[in-house]
This record gives sequence, structure tokens and C-alpha cells, in this order.
Amino acid sequence: MKDFYIDVLIIVPLDNLFTYKTSYKIKIGSIINVPFGNNNEIVKGIVISKPYLPKEKFIVKDVISVENYESILSLKQIQFLKWASTYYLVSLPKIFNSIFSKKILSLKLEDNEEINFFNKNKKQISNLIIDNSENILNHLIDEIDSKKIKNQILILSPNTFQTQFIYKYFDKKVKNVHIYDAKTPLKNKLIIWEKILKDEELLVLGSKSAVFLPFQNLNTIYVMHEHDFLYKETDKLIRYNARDCALILSKIHNCNINLISDSPSVDSIYNVKNNKLIIHDKFKKLHSKTDLSKVSIINKFEKQLKNGIDGILSLDVLERIENNYNNKKKTIVFTPYLENVKIIFDTINNFNKSLKIFSLSKQKSFTRKQLDDFYNRINDYDIIVGNYSVIDSLESFDYSLLVLIDPDRISSLSYYRSNEIFFQLIFKVLKKVNNNKKLILQLINTNSNELKDNIRLDYFKIVSKEMNERKIFEYAPYKRLISIEMYSKKKNDNNLIGKMLFKELKNKLKFCNPTDIGIVKKKEGFIYKVYLKLDRVKNLSKNKNTIYNTIKSLKKRKDFRDNFITIDVDP
Repeated sequence: MKDFYIDVLIIVPLDNLFTYKTSYKIKIGSIINVPFGNNNEIVKGIVISKPYLPKEKFIVKDVISVENYESILSLKQIQFLKWASTYYLVSLPKIFNSIFSKKILSLKLEDNEEINFFNKNKKQISNLIIDNSENILNHLIDEIDSKKIKNQILILSPNTFQTQFIYKYFDKKVKNVHIYDAKTPLKNKLIIWEKILKDEELLVLGSKSAVFLPFQNLNTIYVMHEHDFLYKETDKLIRYNARDCALILSKIHNCNINLISDSPSVDSIYNVKNNKLIIHDKFKKLHSKTDLSKVSIINKFEKQLKNGIDGILSLDVLERIENNYNNKKKTIVFTPYLENVKIIFDTINNFNKSLKIFSLSKQKSFTRKQLDDFYNRINDYDIIVGNYSVIDSLESFDYSLLVLIDPDRISSLSYYRSNEIFFQLIFKVLKKVNNNKKLILQLINTNSNELKDNIRLDYFKIVSKEMNERKIFEYAPYKRLISIEMYSKKKNDNNLIGKMLFKELKNKLKFCNPTDIGIVKKKEGFIYKVYLKLDRVKNLSKNKNTIYNTIKSLKKRKDFRDNFITIDVDP
């Protein structure tokens, strides 16, 4: 049999695919054994291209054997992964190494020919729906019951608390629901992977990484709380935005997508204006007003001057929480900053030892069982203390008082999205005020224009102002923004080498006018940032490729070799 060449993906964090020669019967997604490296160590690889004959023959190694002929990937998944690699400027092997477990290579699938479900006659629709998650979930349950939606459905949520909340909401109402998030054991993830490849009818309820599953027959995608900044991956090598990925996924599958929010993101409103999304605000929620008699605003600075602060909470807040408890009512206290959750918990606990408080300060370490137990017993607590990420996951908690601590610290950050995050947070809590719920805002600055616009719930004025500022200063969505980030544990070293990095980028990338952001403190170290602003249309692909190759070249130089440099598209 004639020898063909194939491109193979080895799951190691390298920048290249590898070419091998074979006469075996294989297809895209087949698992093969190949010799790898100088020592010809036998490793497993994934066939990523159709067999082909090169224009010019060159010496390559031979495939040793076929481990599994049946594909562990779907063709649409590979199409999506190639798009992600090109868009986010991360090689395919590095994406696989960052997102997937090597255990997927051990999947054994039956002979199952993939069917192309793409329906050219169906018109794909991208919707922006202004509503809260509970109304949408009820609507979704009705649609599933009536069989208007079948095959495979993907519901994305911004974090594991939200996935668990939706799962509990669906309990006994919807069949074949599977959770795919950070708390899902690997064994269960592989089961979901296999069910999807077998085209079984199921609903996947997932957080960010669920967009990378091997869907081949997606019917509908829902993105809950599409405005939530937690959809942006900030820790992995590929800094993807799951909401934006879902939009591309819907086009690949030619399926409808519904972005759900009661306060849409600036990016989504921009897409509405450019006819990329159809907005639906049936109940005029963006025009609704808040009963200001239910809202109390406390100036933290004034309280500090009068010694009316205990830790980071004003004594007024503590007394209101205690009064609420004495009236046999429950309270949620939350802050944008996870590190403040324990401080708040300790302050309230010391103020009144009889309160039964649940702290979400260690939410990342929660197991699935602990999450489930928490929701089963949620109303056993008098107070829940948490950060921004859980506020939309506590609707089953029968609270009457909502307290937000120091949200305006966000708007002081040197980040172009900080104003949007601030107004989304204020807008969100104001929307929760009703006849049965009151709100306390503890702020450092109670006289800002941004706060006044938020209190009035003047959503369109806020968004219009934000979009105008971004246009003037050439930020997203008007420019394609790319952040080059260099990590170091030592501030002085990072500053010195960061200046060198900026100088190199300024000399080599004149088409995007690099901006020196400087050092930013991050967790256990420091990041030096340089922003690159590109035209959204003109030579975009060519310019992004130039940026990728420039960074790849700089990483090999002695000056930068010991520093971890990442590319963050749409930071």
C-alpha cells in the first residue's frame, strides 16, 4: 500500500505539529503510536490531518501502530480548536496540554461513522435575551418537555456554584443532564465525552472548558449571565473567553445561541449595534426602575473618620445585620474581593456569636458533595458571606437583606474594563431589590457620577458613556486588543526585563503602537504588561501572525528565556 504523510498532535506543550509517514488505514482523530524525540520514545499521538502526498518528499519517521482507529475528536471540534489556536495565538499542542487530560487518549470507541449534521437550510440565530436566569430556566424546561429542543444542548455558566444551582433547579424536571466543570471527576468527564461522540441525546451543563467538548450535533447553546467577567480564562495558557467561543461554536454547528443577561456586556451591545446579535427585552427590564426607599448607601470614609468601622465593615452595617437576624430574617454579605470574605466573616462572627454564618472563602476547595450539601441546607444559615462570583447562585436562599461591601475599589483599578465591572455589579444588586428585599451599599466614594447613573438604573447612558470612552482611547470593542504579559516573582527583575520587552515590541511591531502598561501585582508574583492595539479588520490575520512569531522568537533569546511570556487576546 502506498505511503502517505499525516500531521500528528503530540500532547506536550510545544508549538508544532509533527509529520509522520504511514500506510495504515487511519482518519482524523485516530490514536496512533509514534517514535518521538531524539531517543525515539514511543508515545501516543492524535492524527490531525487527512493523509496527503507532499509536494516535495522529505525524511520523516514511520507510524509504529494504530492504537484506536475510531476518532476521539469530532470534525467540528477540530475545526473549533483550529479557530481557537489561530484566534488566541496558542499552538494546538499547547491548547490540548492546557485543556484536556491525556486520559482521553485511552478512550475505546466502537465503530461509529461521524455524520455531518450541518443543515444549510437552517438559519443560525444569535440572540441577546434580557431576563434573569430563573425565567430562562423555566422556559428551557418547557421547551425540552415539549420536545422543541432535542439532541445535544449546551448551557454555559460562569462558575461551579452556578452550574450546581442550575443542576438543582433541573433536578427531576429534565432528563440526561450532565455537569462538566472543575468539580467533575475525570471518570465522569470521559463518560460525557463518549456520550457526545455517540450522539446520545443529552444536556451538558458546564463552565468555561465545556466549549471544547467534541460536540457534533449541537441543537442550542445558552450562555447564562453572559456579562460575567469570569467567562474570561486568566490562569491557563490559552486565555479564551468562553462566551465568545460559544458564539463561534454556534456558527460551526449552525445552531441557535442565546446569551442571557439582565445587564448585558458592552461587547454584546456593540454586537447588537453591528447586527451580530438580536436583542430581546420583552419585559423592558433594561428600563425598569428601583425603589430607592429600599436602598441605603453608607460612606465608609466618613465612618472611618468617626471611628465607626470594625475591620472593613461599618458599625451601621453590623447593626442592620443584627436587627435583621432579630426579626428572624436572613442576610447575604458579599464583596468583589475573595481575600476580604474571611475578614468579613470574622468581623460579623465576633460582633454576634449566635449568628449561624456560612463563609464561601474557600469555595475553590469545595467538592461536588459539599456543594450539593450546601444547597440542600442553604436555609439553615442566617448569613452567607461570599464574593462576587456566587451572588447569582444564591436565589434559593430566603434572604431579605443584601449587603455589598466596597465595590468602588474595582473602578480604581488600572484596567480598561474596571468601570464596566463596577457598574455591572451595582446594576445587578439593584435589580434584586423588591418588596421583600433591601440593599445596603457600603462605598468609599458616594458622590461619583458613575454611582448616580447606576442608582438611577440608567443602563443605556452608562453603556453609551463607556463605549464613547473606549472609542476615544482605542480600546475593545473598537480595537482588537492584545496583552503581552511577562511573569516573574521578583518585581525589580521583572521591571528591568519588561522595559526591554516593551522596547523590542515597539521596534518590531510599529503597526500596532505598543503601550507600556508596566508592572501589575498578581497573586504570587508580578506581571509586566504591554498592550497592542490592532485594527479589527485591516490586515488583522497578518498582523496577529507577526505578533505570534515575534513573541516566539523573543522567547528563545537569552534575555527573555527565563521569563514566562504569554499572549492574551481580548484581555
